[in-house]
Amino acid sequence: MYPFYIPSIYRSSSSFLLKLRDMKPIIKYYIIIAEDQLEDYSKNFPKNNLIILPTKKKLNIAEIRQFILEVARKNKESKIWMSDDDLSKFYIKNPEEVSLGVKEVDFKTFITKAEETIKKFLNDKNKENKEKNNLTEKIVQFGFKYSTFAIPKKPITINTNIGMIQLLDIEKTKKINYDTSFITLEDTDYTIQLLQNNFKNLQLNHFIFTAPKSGTGKGGLETQYLEGAKQKGIKLFKSKYSDLMNIINLEKGKYKINWKKFQNTF
Repeated sequence: MYPFYIPSIYRSSSSFLLKLRDMKPIIKYYIIIAEDQLEDYSKNFPKNNLIILPTKKKLNIAEIRQFILEVARKNKESKIWMSDDDLSKFYIKNPEEVSLGVKEVDFKTFITKAEETIKKFLNDKNKENKEKNNLTEKIVQFGFKYSTFAIPKKPITINTNIGMIQLLDIEKTKKINYDTSFITLEDTDYTIQLLQNNFKNLQLNHFIFTAPKSGTGKGGLETQYLEGAKQKGIKLFKSKYSDLMNIINLEKGKYKINWKKFQNTF
C-alpha cells in the first residue's frame, strides 16, 4: 500500500487517523503537524509517524501541502496518498447491482480494493489501443466520489475535481508545485495546474467517501473559514482562472468550475 501523508490541525483524536494507526498489517503513514501540537499528538501516535512543520510561523494549507510534496520527494516516494484528516465513511458500489448497490465498508477494504482497481487500470495495456495506453501514461492523480448522492453510472471520470483524498504520482509531478498564495481551493488549483501541463487525473466513481464539508468540522481550517477564507480563495481562483470559474453566490461560497474544458482533451 502506498504511504499516507496527512496534514492535521488540532485533531489528534480524529477517528480517521486512529484507523490508519490501527490498520493491520501496519501501513506507512505520516501526520504533518505544527511543533506546538507535538505533545498532544504524541499521546495517540508514535513520534516516528509525526512530521513537524519546519517553521514556527503559521503556514496556510497550501504551504503545508507543498511541504508534504517536498518531504515525499526527498523520501523518494513513487506515489503517495495525501488526505484530509477527517474522512468519515467509505462505500463501494457494485456495478453488477441493478439498484443502487452501495455498500459501506471499512477503510482497509476500501483503500485496498481502490489500489487494486487503480493498478489494474494502469497495467491493462492493449497493443491495439494506443489512445488508452497514452492516456494511462499521463494519469498522475487519482481520487474518489465525494458523497453517496448522484453516483454516476460510469465507473470512472477523467479530468475532474480531486479533493480531500488523492493518490499522487510523485515521480511524474516533481516539477508541479502548490501555489502557496491560496488559503483555500489549493487542491483544485493544483489539479488545474496538472491538467494544464498535459497530465490527466482519474476519479473512481464507484468508490465513495463522506466527510464534513471543508471548514465545518472542529479543528482543521475552521477558524480560517469563519474569517472568510473560502470567499478569499474563490476570488483568487477567479482572478487566476477567469474562464474556468463561475461564481454563483460568493457570500455563500457557491461556485462552479468548467471541468468539461479538460474532459474533451483525451
